[in-house]
Amino acid sequence: MGYTHYWCREREISRPIFVRIISDFRRLLPVLKVLDIKLGDGLGEGEPVMNNREVIFNGLRNCGHPKNRHIVIPWPAPAVKPGVAASPDKAVVGSWFAGVVLNQRTCGGDCSYETFYFPRVLPKMYEPVQSSRDPRCVGKYFQCCKTAFRPYDLAVTAFLVVAKRHLGGRILVKSDGTIAHWMDAVKICHNVLGYGLDFALDG
Repeated sequence: MGYTHYWCREREISRPIFVRIISDFRRLLPVLKVLDIKLGDGLGEGEPVMNNREVIFNGLRNCGHPKNRHIVIPWPAPAVKPGVAASPDKAVVGSWFAGVVLNQRTCGGDCSYETFYFPRVLPKMYEPVQSSRDPRCVGKYFQCCKTAFRPYDLAVTAFLVVAKRHLGGRILVKSDGTIAHWMDAVKICHNVLGYGLDFALDG
């Protein structure tokens, strides 16, 4: 349970395309840093892993943001503000049955949540989707990342905008959110990379 993004992709991405995805995403990192998006490795420590084989990152566990124990199982409000909230308290605008509703990305003093993992070649433990309500996913490989609308959610969505640009129909990107929750990522990609305004969720 929690705010999640989903994608179905081909098992193997060609090396040249994967390199282009990594290269474009790296160009976004300075902007993400300015926006106070703090990234770590898969465990939320150290540095993100980005090479020609895989991308692995999480929000930074010891991020230095204000602590707030009331930020529990967050969900974004229908309309959200861009960027990261200066204070977790100011981002809370309501509640849902499992937790709080936020109008801006924030954390409770720990920016880490679920690891974002995007390898060039998926390990053999992954199996193709056999049946789905969306027939376009059949034969592709399912992945997801639960971000809980923490600040690193913006890095996850930006990466998926980049991946969609380079992979087209070879990846289907879905979300618990709407395109309104992806507009930060879309605008950053457009401003830095010159593309993204045509991005659309696949359902």
